[in-house]
Amino acid sequence: MIKVFLVDEHPVIRKGVSVILEQSGEFKVVGEANTIEEAISRIGELKPDLVVIDAFRGVGDNIGDVAMIQQKYDKAKVFILTASTREQDFLKALGAGVRGYLSKASEVSELLDAVRLVAADGTVVYSSKVASLFDSTIKQANRSGLLSTREKEILGLVSHGLSNREIAVQCYVSEATVKAHLRRITEKMNVKNRAEAVAIAIERGYIEIRRNSSGT
Repeated sequence: MIKVFLVDEHPVIRKGVSVILEQSGEFKVVGEANTIEEAISRIGELKPDLVVIDAFRGVGDNIGDVAMIQQKYDKAKVFILTASTREQDFLKALGAGVRGYLSKASEVSELLDAVRLVAADGTVVYSSKVASLFDSTIKQANRSGLLSTREKEILGLVSHGLSNREIAVQCYVSEATVKAHLRRITEKMNVKNRAEAVAIAIERGYIEIRRNSSGT
């Protein structure tokens, strides 16, 4: 049974999503919160496999907190379920390394399929109802790799010969978090391993090779 934690300011939406997930027989909702701040204090205790969040509400967004959840609790995959149809929000989610992104206008079957995919370690998904807005973004992401700042930093450290453990120490994260970032990097760049990712990143200018004082 896949453990899920729900974060949404609307109790009715949390209840509806909870019922949909639990009636499938595949998921167990282990906790709920009104805000991401409230959720952060409970995720470590409840250890969910999946955190379903609306990160884009009102004027601002909580994508920074979403990124923090992923870094602090790397075993909990983050899935954004939102009413936003703004392309910039989708881009922010991709940049933060979110594994799932779905519109609240989706059908129940879409929600279940998307949550199953992300729980099974799949990649970013989106609702067919807003797919037309994001098709060009997805294609561009596939071409460019669309790496987040943290992913570029980690890939740069890989290019300098650092091990996962050394990268973890330098970035103040766990070794498991480093491995999770590297997995997402290879998925985004559509490569088989870190060596290929580094080669392509250098070619595209995502990272630079550090040279010694003689310029070699």
